[in-house]
Amino acid sequence: MTAKSVVYICAHPDDIISVAGTLTLLRQQGFCLYDMCLTPGQRGYQPENAAAAGALNPPRMDVAARRTSEEQAACALLGAELIMFDEMDGELYAHRAICGQVAARLGAIKPTVVITLWALEKPDHAAAFSIAHKALHLAGLSWTTELYMAEADPHGYNFQPNLYVNITRVIEQKKAVAFAYTSQLGARAGEFAVERARACGRPAWCDYAEAFATSVPLMGTRWDRPAEVGRTLLQL
Repeated sequence: MTAKSVVYICAHPDDIISVAGTLTLLRQQGFCLYDMCLTPGQRGYQPENAAAAGALNPPRMDVAARRTSEEQAACALLGAELIMFDEMDGELYAHRAICGQVAARLGAIKPTVVITLWALEKPDHAAAFSIAHKALHLAGLSWTTELYMAEADPHGYNFQPNLYVNITRVIEQKKAVAFAYTSQLGARAGEFAVERARACGRPAWCDYAEAFATSVPLMGTRWDRPAEVGRTLLQL
């Protein structure tokens, strides 16, 4: 396809909020955007029985349909092509079939950049990282495609960013994407997005930022050539 493509690989609808500002900036620079969402989030609802909290909810197709519709709306705002897979929410693993399917898509797109989730987050998020990592190898892209991890769940998973993108000038676009996910975030959707971006902006010395961890250490050159990791996002 195009040499200037970015693929976001996530576990659930709404994970993309965490990188919506960066994707907006990349789109403005002419990158084609792809959102590979691995599950439709069939279990993403509050249980009616409080005693059931902590256990996996039964999957519901109406929830999956609504969350898929929300992901489509967010992708329309971002100008991204949605590639929706049908893995089971709460049971996502890097099994051979899904890794092969993602690898086939990556092989066709040949992205400049892949962004996925932090490898130490909750199990579905960790599985999304494993699938992305394995698929890049299967597609023969692990040495040519930049790989970044983003924090989609800020609840104590020891995220260790080493790269920040200043998204101050596109914070309203990030808020608009967050408001697509009312089934998960309700009326606080925009407030939630702004709070996280403001928190990331503090260590980066800007108003609003998004944080990323790179797969290998950032450096100026590697093997007598510019380092692949960090090249694209450091230019934003």
